[in-house]
Amino acid sequence: MLTMSGYLEDPLYGAWVVKILTGNPNNALLPHPLPTLNANIVLFDQETGEIKALLDGTEITSWRTAAASAVATKVIHSAAAKSQKILSIFGCGEQGRAHAYCFYHLFTFDEIRLWNRTTQKAENFVRDLNKEFNTTKFKCIREKEDCARGADVIITTTNPGNEPIVKYQWLKKGVHINAVGVVGSGPEKTFELDEETYKNSQVFVDSWEGANKELTELKAIGTDLKAEVGEVILGKVSLPVKDKITVFQSLGMASEDCAMARMIYDLYCAKLKQ
Repeated sequence: MLTMSGYLEDPLYGAWVVKILTGNPNNALLPHPLPTLNANIVLFDQETGEIKALLDGTEITSWRTAAASAVATKVIHSAAAKSQKILSIFGCGEQGRAHAYCFYHLFTFDEIRLWNRTTQKAENFVRDLNKEFNTTKFKCIREKEDCARGADVIITTTNPGNEPIVKYQWLKKGVHINAVGVVGSGPEKTFELDEETYKNSQVFVDSWEGANKELTELKAIGTDLKAEVGEVILGKVSLPVKDKITVFQSLGMASEDCAMARMIYDLYCAKLKQ
């Protein structure tokens, strides 16, 4: 069991929450399989500390993470007027699905490639997406290298293993990568991108506090941790040159869960009054 607590201070949209995650890999082996990771968010009253609501944290986590990737892509890649013809998504789990929906609606890519360790899962997802949106933009790609080469924007939403998912030698100049998956701690920590990619990129983070604690391995190999995405939004940091590879290393922030929980709670209360 893991817990993540946070507080978002705002007179209209503030919130105080705790997200509780429980994991059991054996859930996948049950006669009627269940998710191996479950998340719930408890929303507290900011003044009294009483519980106001219990929300499904799995959906919230998926969508707020995809939203953060979209914001990073918009302010780092789109603002630099870079090409956005090909999008590649690695991983077709909950995060991959949320990112596919989010980026299809918010951007205008000509081709959206999907790769998954289990190819059949990617093929099924591609078929469903093309049918749902009446399009042929979604493509299943069997090899990681083929999925990465030529892509303008890459999203990695896998559980990293011993081998990196994306390698520097496959990347075009100026590509933007939203790297979501980070697993483990200390010497056992694994990332989805290889070291050469990090060494030859400008890396943006969601918060310095989280990055300074969780990305020490990247700093140790000389990675250029340039700025928070928020600093780019506020105009405090200049955009990278057009041919520079950029990476948004997404770690997630409890404040994002706060914002989502408060929004959903307010919408629910407003609906009850109708």
